[in-house]
Amino acid sequence: MIGTSLAHYRILEQLGAGGMGVVYRARDERLEREVAIKVLPAGALADEAQRRRFHREALALSRLNHPGVATVHAFDREAGADFIVMELVSGQTLATRLKSGPLPVSEVATLGMQIVEALGAAHERGVLHRDLKPANIVLTDKGRVKVLDFGLAKLVQAGVDTAATTLPTVGDAVAGTLAYMAPEQLLGEEVDAASDLFSLGVVLYEMATGKLPWRHTLATALVNEIVHSVPEAPTILRPELSDHIGWIIMKALEKSRSARYRSAEEVMTDLEAGEQAVAAAPGPRAGEASLERIDSLAVLPLRNLSGDADQDFFAEGMTEALIARLAQIGSLRVISYTSAMAYRDVRKPLPLIGRELDVDAVVEGSVLRSGERVRVTAQLVLAESDRPLWSNSFDRPLGDVLDLQSEVSSAIAEELRTRLTPRERVGLAGARPVVPAAYEAYLRGRHFWNKRSPEGMSRAIASFQESIDADPLYAPAWAGLADCHNLLGLFRWQHSSEAFARAHAAAARALELDPDLAQGYTSLACALQYYDWDWKKADEAFRRAIALHPGYATARQWYADFLIGLGRFDEAFAEARRAVELDPLSPAVGTALGDAFYYARRYEEAIARYQRILDLDPDYRWAQMNIGRSLQELGRHEEAIRIFEASHRDTGTSMEDSPTLAYAYAVAGDRARADAMLPRVLDGWREGRVSPYSVANIYVALGDPDQAISWLERAFQDRDRMMVNLRVHPRLDPLRADPRFADLLARMNLA
Repeated sequence: MIGTSLAHYRILEQLGAGGMGVVYRARDERLEREVAIKVLPAGALADEAQRRRFHREALALSRLNHPGVATVHAFDREAGADFIVMELVSGQTLATRLKSGPLPVSEVATLGMQIVEALGAAHERGVLHRDLKPANIVLTDKGRVKVLDFGLAKLVQAGVDTAATTLPTVGDAVAGTLAYMAPEQLLGEEVDAASDLFSLGVVLYEMATGKLPWRHTLATALVNEIVHSVPEAPTILRPELSDHIGWIIMKALEKSRSARYRSAEEVMTDLEAGEQAVAAAPGPRAGEASLERIDSLAVLPLRNLSGDADQDFFAEGMTEALIARLAQIGSLRVISYTSAMAYRDVRKPLPLIGRELDVDAVVEGSVLRSGERVRVTAQLVLAESDRPLWSNSFDRPLGDVLDLQSEVSSAIAEELRTRLTPRERVGLAGARPVVPAAYEAYLRGRHFWNKRSPEGMSRAIASFQESIDADPLYAPAWAGLADCHNLLGLFRWQHSSEAFARAHAAAARALELDPDLAQGYTSLACALQYYDWDWKKADEAFRRAIALHPGYATARQWYADFLIGLGRFDEAFAEARRAVELDPLSPAVGTALGDAFYYARRYEEAIARYQRILDLDPDYRWAQMNIGRSLQELGRHEEAIRIFEASHRDTGTSMEDSPTLAYAYAVAGDRARADAMLPRVLDGWREGRVSPYSVANIYVALGDPDQAISWLERAFQDRDRMMVNLRVHPRLDPLRADPRFADLLARMNLA
């Protein structure tokens, strides 16, 4: 088939062959990338019904998006050939590696954890491997694990109706597969996650000892041995192996499923403990004592060396991506992108930057985009002494830019001697190659999204859509699209119901493509909060986002806002303070902490927090306005009115139809002035510029509860974003004894 095409895939060379088909390297002419194509054996899918079932199963596999799993891109049929299109993984199979003997003791647990992470991700999606063996595990050129052919055994067996066969009869090649099968699988019983974990035990045994746990090679004798005989302990064959690792392997090889590991998470917990047990520490290296103090870090904006200002977005995007990867490390406080970018055009000594951001170390460097290649140079520097600790350069094709980010972040983590959990290790690992046009459009979208302006949102949406058009399976672009619609709703640049509904749909699509995308969970949680009013699911989504990405300041900021609305102030303060630690120079993040004080009726503390924001950014209008509303609750109405009037003058906005001023005059006792403004405010509502919730506030201040409840009902129907604070807003306190208000709270599940 070399030189021919299947659909839009041009076949370049044969990579291998086995009982489940022939594998080729091919060129995807549409997305301009290289892929692997597995052509199934002739007749494997005998009729159209089997082919449809196969297609459904392959579609489920394509949704497995994990750094340790070779991605399935598509299933198709051309010229009578059924084939699967997969990620092209370069490297050496574990089977080839084991030909030269067992792995070093230190690698058994480390590589084993990567395999377990891949299995766990698949099992969470309801996908079993069914044929885990060293030939299906690749050690990439970066020394990381990729597991191939998830679920393929089931698909092919389903096609040829051999799923219930006790012994496969495809020749000697399958005898090797038999050696990795669980007893229940060999006996034709139902298989589950524990069956895959038995296969894992065989693989670990072979990694640790260089031998299979079974003595026989004849199929019938081999099956009998697997079902009935206990293998020799791996520590007998290799005494230097730790007893703990040996115990893990033998538990995985238990005949009875009830005695065996039941989940990948259980194996991971034990393997991590085993890795710690074998981790030799001969003593600190030179300079290591000082490195132990590094538990906080800032990545300063990478310099754009292209000489083209139009490429600034690319350097900004690389900075944000590097921050995001490092911020996944729970034991390391990494300053968020917003605060880091405050130093983009600022020349300050590193010790001063370190003090301003309260960090131990700083990463600085540059990025050069030249044609289809990217070069990143990075340097790690102790902030207090301005002493360089490490520097390196990395060069990759643009399509491998995610792998490049992985290399840089992993190298920095290694220099920091940071203790990584298995999930963090996977988070820093490389990802599938990205379509260059999709990635570039995504970075451009983030560049415009960070501007937080109506024009910026419009251009961001166009860029994220361009990214999706280039690669519909690129999950971050869908999350970016969701973030845009969330902000359109939050800033009232689009009607709430329309904006948050679109955000919900885009976030759900992002998570369908990548179930471990923290940004996707954050975006979904925001839509669940403001549109669905589903507090339980929103809470779960926020918690999931933070668990996946502990250093994601936006997730913590938005979660704090969510907790405020439910009156869970202690939790809100904790999340808001952590967000400020991560993003100390962000006015929006600082405002969340001020809001927690305001809604908790701690007005003096709220004013002090808002004032700190103004000290950093004197033009930040929301801090000014929030000081005004806090002064109102303290009865200092004249001061509040002066602040509101000055804000309108400074921004050039009309005072005549301002609901903020109408409320201020009403609550200050100037009813005549408030009544005079009310018709203009209502005109603003009809034109879509004023929310019904704001109108309700004015009627509360005017002492008209009937009109106030009526306008809150309109806000309820409109899904007004401020309704999430119905339970805690001080301005609504005069209505709390009204049964109609209680009914509103009940309908929103806020009673």
